[in-house]
Amino acid sequence: MQNTVILPQWLDNLIFEQLGAKYCRSNSDMTVIDWDKNDVLNYLGTYFPRSYAESYCIFSEFFKSIPQQFADKRELRILDFGCGTGGEMVGLLQSIDSFLPQVTHINLVGIDGNLHALRLLEKIITEYQKRTRLVISLQIAPIHIGNFYDLSVLNEIIKDQFDLILSFKAICEFVTKDQFEGANPYSHIVNTYFPYTSNSGIIVLVDVTSYNNVSNEWLPMMMDKGLASINCKIINRNDGYNYTFSIKHSRTNECFDYSKVCWRIVKQ
Repeated sequence: MQNTVILPQWLDNLIFEQLGAKYCRSNSDMTVIDWDKNDVLNYLGTYFPRSYAESYCIFSEFFKSIPQQFADKRELRILDFGCGTGGEMVGLLQSIDSFLPQVTHINLVGIDGNLHALRLLEKIITEYQKRTRLVISLQIAPIHIGNFYDLSVLNEIIKDQFDLILSFKAICEFVTKDQFEGANPYSHIVNTYFPYTSNSGIIVLVDVTSYNNVSNEWLPMMMDKGLASINCKIINRNDGYNYTFSIKHSRTNECFDYSKVCWRIVKQ
């Protein structure tokens, strides 16, 4: 699998020059939902490129063989849980543009509790629309999920079934804030979203590989434990508990930035 990406020049200019993103590396446990505008701009410059690279590489590899469930589709419905500023969305869209030529229309739903991040997401998708053959419809859902009881609000806003449901580096925040009363958030969120997948739909989980000081557990092990406890099939995954992606952009100068994540693609 490709694991090295150079951020497209137009996207580099957009996030750093026009939107004011800052490259600010941090390895601490994050709770992005609580961040103010400046925090989100730091996130945009640091984690957006990483999510773009992770998503583009994971989905490009997945789509290269054009899985049967996507081979005849002209339209894809995609939901991103904890979408933030949308790095994984743009990486996914770019891989669809490159490897699924039969797809022409994309319906996107982005769920996140940080309004600053959602405003940036809208601007980025608007600019991406000018540079792709894809016709994109974006619906944002500013929802704060405080615990697993709040997930019931999904019934009020989600009326469709989706071909792809994503969660990139979002579930770790629920672990850090201990919002699920000790329950495994990976199994609970996958079970919550399975009813919203189409017959051929998949759920893609990507999360950081750090040791979480709240759960006192390595997050990849927690993910695997959660998936093993429910009725699902892992159809693709990285080997082991972490996979390294490298991303180059204007703020890394001659070097690369790196991210280590654990990823699983599951279906019912």
